[in-house]
Amino acid sequence: MPNVREILRLHIMEHMSCNAVAASVGCHHETVKRIIGRAERAGLTWPLPEGMDEDRLENALYPEGKPPTVQERPEPDMEYIDREMHKRGVTLTLLWEEYRKTYPFGLGYTQFCERYRKYTGSRKITMHIEHKAGEKMFVDWAGDTLWLTDSKTGELQPVYLFVTVVGTSGYPYCRGYLHKSKESWIDGHRRALEHYRAVPMILVPDNDKSGVTSPSNYDPELNRTYQEFAEHYDVAVIPARIRHPKDKPKVEQTVKDAETWIIAALRNQTFFDLPELNAAVLEKLEEYSNRPFQKKDGSRRSIFLEYDLPAMRPLPATRYEYAEWKTARVNSDYHVEAEKQYYSVPFHFAHQDVDIRVTPSTVEIFSKGVRICSHKRLTGRQRQYSTDIGHMPENHRKYVTTNREKFEQWAETVGPNTIEMVGRIFGRVAVEEQGIRSCYGLKRVHKQYGTMRFEEACGTALRLQSYGSSYVERLLRSGYDLQKPKPEKIILHGNIRGADYYASIGREVNENAEQTNGGQALKA
Repeated sequence: MPNVREILRLHIMEHMSCNAVAASVGCHHETVKRIIGRAERAGLTWPLPEGMDEDRLENALYPEGKPPTVQERPEPDMEYIDREMHKRGVTLTLLWEEYRKTYPFGLGYTQFCERYRKYTGSRKITMHIEHKAGEKMFVDWAGDTLWLTDSKTGELQPVYLFVTVVGTSGYPYCRGYLHKSKESWIDGHRRALEHYRAVPMILVPDNDKSGVTSPSNYDPELNRTYQEFAEHYDVAVIPARIRHPKDKPKVEQTVKDAETWIIAALRNQTFFDLPELNAAVLEKLEEYSNRPFQKKDGSRRSIFLEYDLPAMRPLPATRYEYAEWKTARVNSDYHVEAEKQYYSVPFHFAHQDVDIRVTPSTVEIFSKGVRICSHKRLTGRQRQYSTDIGHMPENHRKYVTTNREKFEQWAETVGPNTIEMVGRIFGRVAVEEQGIRSCYGLKRVHKQYGTMRFEEACGTALRLQSYGSSYVERLLRSGYDLQKPKPEKIILHGNIRGADYYASIGREVNENAEQTNGGQALKA
């Protein structure tokens, strides 16, 4: 299914024709017309209603059912068709009808014929294209490179030159980057627009992997970051066809000029850091832009200021913030991994695939095109967790919000023994979480056995200096408090000597000892 959101944005907001929209999103103009017609019948406008995800949008456009997928519309075998066309009596109409018998949901007749004409190269003639003022900005990388020199080792590092040019005037912008990365690609676009101080209607890049995920002459697919950049600046992106440099002759010529008037002109200079090199590039760029034309009046800069700039649109109020997109599956603990850090999502999205947008400052998470949450981006050590308590189920939220104070409040509703037991538990642990686990056990035991028995068991445990839910539970489970005390039995028997007997024996011993001590004293 084509990018319906982009089709509606370009048609409604940018007032682009069906053909121009089709070229931008990479589908047939009849497909664009059908989608626009369905959107009008469904009462859809731009921007779309808040919260409308891909499923709801599809149901609104196709209430009778999902349209055939790309897999159900296979491309015809052009080699076979070309061979058959050389046979007497065979026409494209006949071959198309045979094709549709095999693939009922295949291409329409117009698309079928267009594919064949493009295959046979019936349009190999060239034409002069008169670019409208401020309409297009062409983008490419220069083939040659500049060089940085390591001040310590003398090692050389290549610097790649990013080049853009505006159609009518040929007014260029150039900047050097150490890598042909996606981030460099987006940064170059942003700086180019800020250099022009305005925004064109269309971007025409090469099929560079930094911007185009799946190059194609018919259905090129942009990467998510580049698409988002285009939406931020309200521009359409129409990549040039593969191996068709004449689709972007302006930038091809500007690249050649940049290799001469910038790269070659700086060949004898030595640069030790990138800012120094880019300052020299900008100086040469200004010289080239202000150089008078040979066959017409003015310069690239003067023509830009006179024709292109007035026709271009102003820059948006905010600068685009670079973002990386990725798809990941939410873990069972309702956290998803991004850049080796973990961020929570509402728990009912567990085990689902989500899209993650990572900027230098934030992490946003989307499901079916709708943002479900955002976090401040974590930095520093890896494997940190950013958890929003609102994303938790009720039982998890209750657990993490419980602390010592809440258990002390509960103990006051039970009794003094329970209050002392809770205090003893928290007093003997190093980490509060350890005491919380034990107090959860006390609450469970209290719920099972009731306040009276529980309070008595806590008192017994305190006298025995056994602090914790497990000992209190064992006391109650044994039923010690339910056992009646047995009366003391007194056994009477003639052979049993009582306390009086042993008391009389003690008196006799004492009297004998006194008499013995007295006799010894007389002898002395």
